[in-house]
Amino acid sequence: MASSYSNYHPVDEILTSLVSEAVPSDSQLIASQVFETVKIPQRSGTLLVENTRNFMGSPDLDTRRAPGASRALIGSFDRTSLIYKAETHGLGDKIAMEEIADSQYPGSEEARSARKVRRSLMLSKEKRAADLLFNAAVFTNTNNCTAVMGGKVNAAGTDALTGLDKVKDLVFQASHGINPDSIVLGRGVARSLARNAEFRSYLTVGTVANSFGMAGGGSLVLNDEAVKSIIRDVLGIPNVYIGSARRETANPGATSAEGQIWTDDSLFCGILKGSDAIVSKTAGVKSMPVAALNFELMSLKAGQYDSTETGICRNVWAEEMHLFKAIDANLGYLVTTCL
Repeated sequence: MASSYSNYHPVDEILTSLVSEAVPSDSQLIASQVFETVKIPQRSGTLLVENTRNFMGSPDLDTRRAPGASRALIGSFDRTSLIYKAETHGLGDKIAMEEIADSQYPGSEEARSARKVRRSLMLSKEKRAADLLFNAAVFTNTNNCTAVMGGKVNAAGTDALTGLDKVKDLVFQASHGINPDSIVLGRGVARSLARNAEFRSYLTVGTVANSFGMAGGGSLVLNDEAVKSIIRDVLGIPNVYIGSARRETANPGATSAEGQIWTDDSLFCGILKGSDAIVSKTAGVKSMPVAALNFELMSLKAGQYDSTETGICRNVWAEEMHLFKAIDANLGYLVTTCL
């Protein structure tokens, strides 16, 4: 009789806790914050998509009714659906038993491997998130920064805050009058906003607007939190994220090279928190208007097992099952070439 999966590949609750506890410390990893997560009961299912036009009025009808006459009937537009299927993402590491016995480093080798595996897995997840939101082939409501804002964010004379307000208005028009609730900035864009004269002109001391002549190009540069605060307070976009994470881009054996996961000169603005998802027993999902969702079947788990050759190697692994999926491309706008 064949051994069950759990017998030779057991989940280790201690390692799982170790992997999970490390998540908050990685503040640069924003994928899990950006997307609303919908817990699904099985790997695949159907997302039921409402046609917003059903709720945008009936301009062809006269609502007045004469005595004894029938009420005018509104038209109806077909609803649609999307199929989703969660993907399994997992990585492992192998440690020689001799290394475990001989190691003089503090802490266990298994814990170190768990952290390595978890970090690689999370960076891969971050890349999938960036590849979805910063993808002009997915979010086709897109244009370059000069066309939208009248100039690049780091160009002299560009009113970047006014430009972001224009982006907000583009989302509003394409999403049936719903204001965007989220904006994701590449790190290069965020730091250029921190140095932009119009952004710095909104710097306040307490509740009093500054009097330092910042609009004329004062010397103070904003930190990331100040940039986020200005976008939240002035533009009314409550969820502001900066994609700062970097990852190795060179293959093993080649000279090390790193790159930004979220494209430095791009930004995404849209509706990412509108989801009020309901999952039925048949894995059908209904949600409020939203540009993209994270369908999650299994959160991050970790474990360890020894190789079949007794006393040779110990394997540490981590795994999750989920899918980032675009739901309605009209609810997001991508701005490129901002620098």
